[in-house]
Amino acid sequence: MSRVNNWLNENSMYIALAAAWIAMCGSLYFSEVAGYVPCLLCWYQRILMYPLAGVIAIGLLRRDANLPYYVLPFSLLGIGVSSYHYLLEKTDLFDGAAVCRSGVSCTTQWINWFGFMTIPFLALIAFIVITIMAVIAMANHQPATEDAEGNPIHMPVLRVGGAVVAILAVFAVLFITGRADTSATETAQSPSFVVAPVSGPQMTNVGAAVNAVNSEDPVIVARGQQLYTQACAACHGPNAEGVANLGNQLAGSDYVANQTDLELLAMVREGRDLNHPENTTRLVMPPSGGRPDLSDEDLLAIIAYIRSQ
Repeated sequence: MSRVNNWLNENSMYIALAAAWIAMCGSLYFSEVAGYVPCLLCWYQRILMYPLAGVIAIGLLRRDANLPYYVLPFSLLGIGVSSYHYLLEKTDLFDGAAVCRSGVSCTTQWINWFGFMTIPFLALIAFIVITIMAVIAMANHQPATEDAEGNPIHMPVLRVGGAVVAILAVFAVLFITGRADTSATETAQSPSFVVAPVSGPQMTNVGAAVNAVNSEDPVIVARGQQLYTQACAACHGPNAEGVANLGNQLAGSDYVANQTDLELLAMVREGRDLNHPENTTRLVMPPSGGRPDLSDEDLLAIIAYIRSQ
């Protein structure tokens, strides 16, 4: 155990460096390859994470004993922003929050791995790892300028540079592969539209849900307007009029008018990836509009509100 502790004490800031670079490259992959548009809080987390990739690398190269003190303000603030963003996505604690009133909604869940892992959650893990490693380094006076015998420790150019290059190489492969897959799919896809089969945890009795929702009931429409404001307005406009370079117009659109409620429900559940032949914005709409918590009845109420506009 002591060997593990010694290794961790000596390499804590290298672990922090790897976490910062993986987080930075991962966020670039999500936005530049997967096509997920960052929201306002995502940008705040990027502002706090991206500098760490450079600060930690330079601090290690210069064997700066103050490096943990430079890192902790960024990582601690990052923990706060990521925690707030994750709670905004997954709970009702901050209903009515004033953030993300324009652009992509901060409640949009681009990914929802295992039912709880979203992009802010991944960022939170990275910030926590960096914070813990910085505290360990601070407690052990790392990075040290001298070893136990008093000999100077030289700048670890190959060690730091090799770690960064390896992470960048992996990201480059993912980036090139993702771009190649996008081009191949766009070439192979037919321009015809096919409604995806309706499936998912909320879609167990779709026919009953459609029959249960009276699209002309003013109570249903009012409920749909409330849900639309929370889940859709940031991208499609407060009155479903569309937002330039972000979300299409829904109110009065021929597409909405020509689809049944069941077809629109299936489309929303499926989402629109970059390669979908009906994607005219060249932006991603996540499955269920990034709100997997919405039931069929909730989405049908939103559809009723859109049709009323």
